[in-house]
Amino acid sequence: MATTPKKQTGRGAVRFALIHQGACAVAGRCHHRIAASGEVVAELAETERGPHAQSVAIALAGDFDAEAPSAAQLERLKRLLLELTLRYPALAVGAHRQVRGEAPTTCPGRLFPMRALIEWSRTELPRQRDLALAREVERQYSKC
Repeated sequence: MATTPKKQTGRGAVRFALIHQGACAVAGRCHHRIAASGEVVAELAETERGPHAQSVAIALAGDFDAEAPSAAQLERLKRLLLELTLRYPALAVGAHRQVRGEAPTTCPGRLFPMRALIEWSRTELPRQRDLALAREVERQYSKC
């Protein structure tokens, strides 16, 4: 007897940005994909549930068990995380391998600088978010 695919329900509030490598099996169902050049392609609307509830899934093209991501990918990832933090203020950054309930994975890969990215998200990202919000407030009120 054939089984039907499990229907994904319950998007929930966005709480996480989960980073994936392109070599990961779930990478084809992510919200955003970042090419080696740094170009971002939207794959799913952020209102749709991706591979994990309450998360925005971001895949970077490549196999980061074999090679490190490009500098362009990492810079664009940081800009994308800033954009997401402005929309989802409580957003936490994590690796796909941190999500429980699946087979063990190294995703986003052994050569992906996940610790450095998480440290950046805890220190620099809030500062950049606050600067962006201050610029937006200034822009809006300078027209008055």
